[in-house]
Amino acid sequence: MPVPVIVLNFGHSVLKTLEDYSDAASEIYRHYRRGQNIIAVMSAQNDQTDILMAEARRIGPGDHAKNLAELVSLGEKRSAALLALALERIGAPAYVRQARDLGLRAQGRGANTKLVDLNVDQLLQDLTDHDIVVMPGFMAIGENDRPALLTDGGADMTALYVADKIKSRGLLLKDVDGVYDGDPRSSQTELKRYKQISWDECAEKAQVLIAPRALGYAAKQKLSFELGKPGMPDYTIISDKTLPAAPTRQAKKMRIAMLGCGVVGGGVYRRVEANSERFEIVKIMVRNIKKYTDQGMKAELLTTEFADLLAAKPDIFIDVSGGIEPALTQTRIMLENGIHVVTANKQAVAAGGFALDNFALENKAMLCCSSSAGGGMPVLEMCKREAGRIVKVEALLNGTTNFMLDEISAGKSYEAALKEAQDKGFAEADPSGDVNGSDAAAKIRLVARFAFGKEIELSDIACETIEGFSGDGFKGKAKRIAICSLEGGKLVSKLELKDLPETDFLAQAAGEEAHAVFTFDNGDIYRIRGKGAGRWPTTEAVMADLFDISAQYAF
Repeated sequence: MPVPVIVLNFGHSVLKTLEDYSDAASEIYRHYRRGQNIIAVMSAQNDQTDILMAEARRIGPGDHAKNLAELVSLGEKRSAALLALALERIGAPAYVRQARDLGLRAQGRGANTKLVDLNVDQLLQDLTDHDIVVMPGFMAIGENDRPALLTDGGADMTALYVADKIKSRGLLLKDVDGVYDGDPRSSQTELKRYKQISWDECAEKAQVLIAPRALGYAAKQKLSFELGKPGMPDYTIISDKTLPAAPTRQAKKMRIAMLGCGVVGGGVYRRVEANSERFEIVKIMVRNIKKYTDQGMKAELLTTEFADLLAAKPDIFIDVSGGIEPALTQTRIMLENGIHVVTANKQAVAAGGFALDNFALENKAMLCCSSSAGGGMPVLEMCKREAGRIVKVEALLNGTTNFMLDEISAGKSYEAALKEAQDKGFAEADPSGDVNGSDAAAKIRLVARFAFGKEIELSDIACETIEGFSGDGFKGKAKRIAICSLEGGKLVSKLELKDLPETDFLAQAAGEEAHAVFTFDNGDIYRIRGKGAGRWPTTEAVMADLFDISAQYAF
């Protein structure tokens, strides 16, 4: 089954601070969980190019110096590396490629060269192997095999050239959410945005937004592409015709109440605060208020009473607690009041079953639980998207045990591996749910529900424990695999410890990483990956659900 590819260009206007790289990683993750592979083409951060040019002019012979590109291209290379680090933190499978690696070549002299070639086969192979490829824009390999610059707006040009060559969708991300009939950054009121605009009219309306050479290239190649802003659900399509511009509405800021503020909850709190234009945390329920005020949180934001969460009149309720009750009852109360729910509590949402899904529909509220299984690996999104076609799911659904099994296989004792998992925040103080399989079994129940439309009980799932595992007798990689499959029209589910060859895709998940393999009714195989445990991968899944709700209800 071919995987759709999107080329994203992050312009310098959306890369003003280091935190913006976290937002860029979030944007990529949201596309990844929709089933797309991504090529991210990076501009330099904010004014980095100007700073590097000033340094070059101060110490070098001038703007036509032979070695100018060696210095100036560092801005884009730095951006690519920072984005890759941000993606690594959230567990997204990113791989950095340079122009030389991809055979991206240009002709011409100085800072005004023209792209002429790309090793498409290499780029497509990288996407197959890694799902997400990050590359610097603005530079290529020129004459005498030396770096060459593509003039101002060269990252736009790089992104559109790559999108054209691999016949994929292209999206330029700027600090405005599309093309308007005036300058959206001015104080003008009642501006209208184009849903679609022609290349020629775009050249008149968006001269500052898109590099003229890039826009001219798109027009010449008849290449349609989009322009928008990270985190926003709508873009302007730039193609062969123009549709009338229409008024737009400012996004409503969504009010959030949270249950829990531990490892994951603390990560969610930080990321929500960084997206304060879209979300506002109005109340957090915790066990010990002083613990959090000692960390600098405001006392008025905290409570120990669930009733205070309701009284804060939230639009969204986030559950990052554990256990079935009282979390399940509290989720039902929120849904009953028309409050959308984002939950990382796999035990509660699994126990709620189809009745909980239907209850949300009846109350016209969204119930989102992507973070409850797979961590940063969007396994439930895949299940929902391809339901009806899937005949088998094989997945590593507990990053903690995957980490422990790798450590034990490398020579550590069970006790030492468990302690390290706890020290790194992968395992709880009480790790029984991880090691005995009940945590993964709850996730298997969710896979069965969303991929196969079946409701199963924990007693239906055969679970192998890893408690006391030593690795003796295992020749390959020890992996405990969650399996859910249709066999003779019957759903079979189990959690099985296997000795896999090192070449197996599931075996290649290292540490807290998670891999999943989906088999479809036509024989196609689809593979996804990510980190299955940790604060930031789970946080990212929560944030993606928040943006989905915002896209539906904030505009």
